[in-house]
Amino acid sequence: MNVSALNSLEELERLYREEALPPTPVVEARARWIGTSLGIADVPLLVGEGDIEEIIETPSVVPVPGTKPWVMGVAAHMGGLLPIISGDVFFRKRPYQGRVRDWCMVIRRGGFHFGMTLSAVERDLKFPVEQRDMTAPVDPDFAPFTDGGFHHRDRFLAVLDTDRLVADSDLADASAPVPQTSEETSNDQD
Repeated sequence: MNVSALNSLEELERLYREEALPPTPVVEARARWIGTSLGIADVPLLVGEGDIEEIIETPSVVPVPGTKPWVMGVAAHMGGLLPIISGDVFFRKRPYQGRVRDWCMVIRRGGFHFGMTLSAVERDLKFPVEQRDMTAPVDPDFAPFTDGGFHHRDRFLAVLDTDRLVADSDLADASAPVPQTSEETSNDQD
């Protein structure tokens, strides 16, 4: 190799050292929990990203006789039928009277596909995973269906665990109990 080529290479290396930018420091990405802030029965909750299919306007329903009080009925949705559940009645276990619930979340999990009415729809939120609080008190009607939560501004937002929700035996059987006749009642007492 000739000397001028080596000199050129050394000069190029020197210029590179003098003008090159320092390497960008590697910053560890913080794991983030991402979900939607919403309300059911006026309880503020979070639902994880991917846990709901969509949020829609609560559709008109056709009542289904012989179902539990929390089943509002079925609605036409994307070419099929979608059962619509009153979130207020399901969680509070009592009849709901109040303003119409304009929105519902659609959940498709483990063979279940249904809509549940919402009392509020806020926005998507992100939290550092390490800030998840597993000890904060949760509304007792929702506690069996939550998995910790996050503090946001002046309130605690429990995370609704949709897997626990769809695994609930009450949700799995929407048929109303058959009332016993007086004869059946007296036979049960014998």
